[in-house]
Amino acid sequence: MDSLPKENVDISIIIPLFKGQKFCQRLLNMIEKNCLYQELFKECSVEVLFINDYPSEKISIEDKDRHFNIRIIIQEKNMGIHASRVKGIMGAQGEYVIMLDQDDLVSEAWIYSQWHKIKTENSNYCICNGWRRRFQVISEFDQFDQVINDVSYYLAVENPICSPGQVISRKSSIPQEWLENIQINNGSDDFFLWILVLKKGHHFSINREYLYYHTPERNYDSINVEGMICSLKETARLLDKTKLLTSNEIELLNSQIYKKEHNDYIKFHKMFRIMLDWIKLKNRGINISDYLKKNNYLNIAIYGMGYIGEYLYTELCETNIRVRYGIDQSSKDCNRQLDIVKISDKLEDVDAIIITISKDEKKIVQTVSSKVTCPVITISDILLELRNEMEFEPGALYVKRN
Repeated sequence: MDSLPKENVDISIIIPLFKGQKFCQRLLNMIEKNCLYQELFKECSVEVLFINDYPSEKISIEDKDRHFNIRIIIQEKNMGIHASRVKGIMGAQGEYVIMLDQDDLVSEAWIYSQWHKIKTENSNYCICNGWRRRFQVISEFDQFDQVINDVSYYLAVENPICSPGQVISRKSSIPQEWLENIQINNGSDDFFLWILVLKKGHHFSINREYLYYHTPERNYDSINVEGMICSLKETARLLDKTKLLTSNEIELLNSQIYKKEHNDYIKFHKMFRIMLDWIKLKNRGINISDYLKKNNYLNIAIYGMGYIGEYLYTELCETNIRVRYGIDQSSKDCNRQLDIVKISDKLEDVDAIIITISKDEKKIVQTVSSKVTCPVITISDILLELRNEMEFEPGALYVKRN
């Protein structure tokens, strides 16, 4: 499976994997459905390249007949998603490439529709629409038409392309600058690519079908909001290095980064992610008290009595986990049921202290850890561990053709 006879290939689907074995079967089943759709395999040859960026995990693929070829390329060490995508492109035999993420979902018409659209319009890039969540489309088409080929929008506001899985590209048109300047920080390498594409004079053909689904199973632990900002800063440095942007365009991008880094963007984004993950776990019958009981943390303290701290306290009051006290500089309990102390006070011994402040988590953990001997854990880490322990479910939600 590591080698493939030289042949003419129409489309190469490049899929970086990071701890991705559990996603492989679903991906292969989706691509097989695509090849069978309208008997696409009779007119379009497809290959799948898995780029394993977590070499400690062996990727095994069931040996069975499929209407496409498969190759597994192993990185010698973890290199990040940009390096993995580039390695896949360099090894791809297809005239066209699609970069798919390991946890993506697509409709059975995804390849057929995208391939016919880009061939019909003889373009180098074609983008389809899709869903961010079950009830929210990625973009309304009037906005899509206005911004998708406007580089100023990318620089000043945001990347309007939700994922590379929405785009089919002619391999020969991919800018050399993107292939040679590998981003270390995960998150915005595709943003870097699309800006280069537009600055090179290319444009996106628009496929109005809803073919792609930005799955809610996406792993938020690999790219958080602070990491994304670091990645955007790296993108800005690399774009400046290419000398393709004007001074005004560079200023637009730096302004976007500044706004995301300040104005409580990070704080509220992290709070939103924590609460969303929490709700998802509760919907599956998984509670934070399960984690605490498993680790024998029966007497705890809560650091930070804001929205998240109050919600955690209320939830734990209905369990046999005892919250001994809260830690906060300015909070008081209006019901006078929970003692709240300051971090400068002597902290009573408990089994664990849970940090609910979403900003400067590492610094807070260090400060609290210097005053106690018990474990100091963030609410984010608890939710992440609970998510990782969930049995992976392949998911029944596939995008249906519009």
